[in-house]
Amino acid sequence: MQGQLTGWRNSVGHVLIVISFPAPAFSTSTAASLASQITDYRYENGRRYHAYHGHSGSGSYWAPNDEAQQNQEEIFHLVYTLRLNGELFLAPLDKEAPRLKVLDLGTGNGIWPMDMAHQYPQCEIIGNDLSPIQPTYVPPNVQFEIDDFNDEWVHPQDHFDFIHGRALYGSVTNWDQLLRKVFHTLKPGGWWESVETVVEFQCDDGSLPDDAAVRYWVGIMRIACERAGTSFDVAGRVKDWCEAAGFEEVTQKVFKLPIGPWPKDKYEKALGSYNLANMLSACDGFSLHLLTKYYGMSVEDLESLMDRVKTEMKTKKIHSYFRMYVCYARKPEAGPSRDSRPSSRGSTIRPPAYDHSGGETDCASILEEQEEQGDDEDDSDDGEQRGSSGRHGQAGRQRPRAN
Repeated sequence: MQGQLTGWRNSVGHVLIVISFPAPAFSTSTAASLASQITDYRYENGRRYHAYHGHSGSGSYWAPNDEAQQNQEEIFHLVYTLRLNGELFLAPLDKEAPRLKVLDLGTGNGIWPMDMAHQYPQCEIIGNDLSPIQPTYVPPNVQFEIDDFNDEWVHPQDHFDFIHGRALYGSVTNWDQLLRKVFHTLKPGGWWESVETVVEFQCDDGSLPDDAAVRYWVGIMRIACERAGTSFDVAGRVKDWCEAAGFEEVTQKVFKLPIGPWPKDKYEKALGSYNLANMLSACDGFSLHLLTKYYGMSVEDLESLMDRVKTEMKTKKIHSYFRMYVCYARKPEAGPSRDSRPSSRGSTIRPPAYDHSGGETDCASILEEQEEQGDDEDDSDDGEQRGSSGRHGQAGRQRPRAN
């Protein structure tokens, strides 16, 4: 089904574009003018980036929006859903309830809303993103809005049954304000779910050296992200933020995401292989803008670092993983005594402080390469890969310099 792009300015003057299905029967020059503001993409070092900056100016998001990035998001979605045993969310929604209204923040290529629409056809789902990169042929119960979720929301109070946000690290300028808006627009009894990954390579058996390139890489990425005005330090903190925002029944679950096919368990081995493909596809795009603009690294030096990072990630003797935090929480049936309306004032919840040709990532070739490598290397015990709330693994890393 072909969608129609329409747009207007909201009460604070920023642009809201909606891709609606089925297409409305009208199109205006105003809509075309507004749409041009979000499709005049910027290009930098061979990658394409979002054009829309929103009212807050936070639209200069560091990740690309080109085809290579969208292909990576497909693998990323597979990894996350495999980790949740095929589930798209963990919050205890009434899956049989009619006409559930769902919002997905930072939807990217729209794969999560589309999967939701197929599995739960009674839901009405909106995917929110900075760029209209989503498919134009989608299920009839899906629409996409092009807006910056850091800005004022256009959705009314008590509107959604479920709001979902996955991998928002590095894109939220103020978590207090975001959770106020989530709380405000959820219906009483509605659910919010956050899925975030600790941006740090973990290891439980000492196989990842303290001076590993991957440790240095994530260290300077954290510095660059802070300089860009956001933070990667999100996972593990959302639970406390939800409680402070007035949510109840706040639940946190922690999982391990192996990087590479080193676990012995077949399911974990497959998951690790796909996560390796995800990381190999992601690391260039994630690094290029942040490290050249905010850390002062040349493209040549970055390419050299990425070569070392990718080599380490593909080394089966290194048994590394990420920790993934899923936090879901319910808005009380009776509203809290304090004012929960979105506000531009108040406290701020914030954590402390190369030319790419694109194309699809060949997961099969990566799996074959790892199988060949595995002939000469031992498999390791995968430990508690299916979910753990224990302590982090090895924390030592090469200390990045603050340029």
